[in-house]
Amino acid sequence: MENWEYELRSDIFNAFLANNKQAANSLIAKLMVEKNIGFFYRYRDLNMAEISTIRFDQLYLCRAIRFGNKKPNDIAMFKSYVACFTDRRFSLSMWSEYANNAKGICLEYSADDLAQFATDNDMFFSPVRYADNPLDISSKYSSVMTMMSKPKYESNEYEWRLWKVDMHSNDIGKLVSSISPRKIYVGRNADRESDLFDELVNVADEKEIDLIL
Repeated sequence: MENWEYELRSDIFNAFLANNKQAANSLIAKLMVEKNIGFFYRYRDLNMAEISTIRFDQLYLCRAIRFGNKKPNDIAMFKSYVACFTDRRFSLSMWSEYANNAKGICLEYSADDLAQFATDNDMFFSPVRYADNPLDISSKYSSVMTMMSKPKYESNEYEWRLWKVDMHSNDIGKLVSSISPRKIYVGRNADRESDLFDELVNVADEKEIDLIL
């Protein structure tokens, strides 16, 4: 990752930390223009749960407590939900780490679709900050923001996160409608003779989603 992107991602993070959403959104738009981003990618294991989310135009968000710096009784993190993306379509590290050593799939989403989905569901969609300096998590808001910061050695992921705070929810995770991928890329090590693969082909055909083998 180049220095200018590190800096811009940090500026976006700091704008959210200051609760200046207008400035954050303006900087996000700048980053997307600079990188000519039109699509985002979600690397996933291939299983029936994932195929079901595709069939029903859903996106799964897990509890943010899985990410960031954890504190005892951190209610804000327990009440926050996250889905992870990258702006890199071809990433060997992402295939390995998040798609079961390329046995899984990569879902391609339109940037416009994700922006509308975030707006419709009162969510935020923003890039992860990569920095090695510790974050002060003295406030509830900054505690939530720890899920948007990772060490620099992970910057090869070029990660973005869709996130939502829901103080009224006790759910372990959330299935949120409605958004559909534009394309599905199948990992090079996926078992193309399996029932799971056949089901994926059926769903892609049913939903008119391009399946890239």
